[in-house]
Amino acid sequence: MSWLLGRPSVLSLFNLAASGARYAMHHDRAAPLPPIVKIDISPLCALACPACLHADPAGRNRPLLDRQSFKPSDRMELAQFQKIISQIKGRTLAVSLYYYGDPLMHRQFAQFVRTAADAGLATHASTHLSYNLSDDRIGAILASGLTHLTVDVDGATQESYGATRVRGRLDLVLDNLRRLLEERDRRGLSAPLIEVQHLSFAHHPPGEAGRVEALVRALGVDAFSTFSGAYHDVHGDLYNAVDTDLGAEEPGAPRSRSLLPRCHWPYSGAVIKYDGDVIPCCKWREGQQYSEGGEPRALGNVFNTPLEDIWNGPAYRAVRREVSNPARVTSAGPTHSFCEGCPKLYATPAPLGDWQPD
Repeated sequence: MSWLLGRPSVLSLFNLAASGARYAMHHDRAAPLPPIVKIDISPLCALACPACLHADPAGRNRPLLDRQSFKPSDRMELAQFQKIISQIKGRTLAVSLYYYGDPLMHRQFAQFVRTAADAGLATHASTHLSYNLSDDRIGAILASGLTHLTVDVDGATQESYGATRVRGRLDLVLDNLRRLLEERDRRGLSAPLIEVQHLSFAHHPPGEAGRVEALVRALGVDAFSTFSGAYHDVHGDLYNAVDTDLGAEEPGAPRSRSLLPRCHWPYSGAVIKYDGDVIPCCKWREGQQYSEGGEPRALGNVFNTPLEDIWNGPAYRAVRREVSNPARVTSAGPTHSFCEGCPKLYATPAPLGDWQPD
């Protein structure tokens, strides 16, 4: 997460400190703008990873997964992005350019990054990198001003990689990594820092993470990290992102006030979807955001209202009161908020046992 402080300004550091202070004091009014903004430039993806909203729903017995809907036109326009950046320039630390899509699906990805970089913002993107990238595209990514690039490599062989990166090609990923690193060195650039992230799954043979690390370290990547890739639900089926949605179940009992608010997201960052909707986090209600007839429960739309007004508007302030003391807020009845039912705030039976959103 060091990339977050890659290009700080005095005002952005002040905004970060103010956010931390408001969080610690349980204020429902936060700093003027979120320290981090996650912008979903496109929710599209070419892969069908089984844990993702883009998974093939056939045989999964998940009605909400069946209702996920993505259209080729689901892309933010560059002018819309520029308008957002103009609002947060100088006061927000960093921009992350993805949510449930792969940002390289947007042909103007490099121009989006350049817009943010020119505004003094640190920038981050995460990609599967399984593309036939031209030399020009490689060069544009490197010239964009991107601070940090995370590349997902979940197996040392096509068999182990393709079991979860469905439709992905490991040979393309490794070749693109090699070309990015070689061209970056040829140009004498220090950025982007290129990190490989490995997600470990139950199907991997022992030592798979070590084999992946050896492969990518040989290419010259700057960093390597590994995490648990997925869980299984109570029935033993592989977890999917829609599993965290409550469905027909009622939220559990609200939790009481704690020393700090039970979630930092309403103070530290905002998620802006490609259509301008603003939601308070990327780890809850994921299955509702792109489903037909879903309940995204957005807190506003940045294409219609300035982000600063949404960030400290009535809906966001209500969410901060809820994360501060769920029991007190719900004493008058259900909140029907974005955060309603989240295991961080409610004693909700989670399908993954002890799972809680980050």
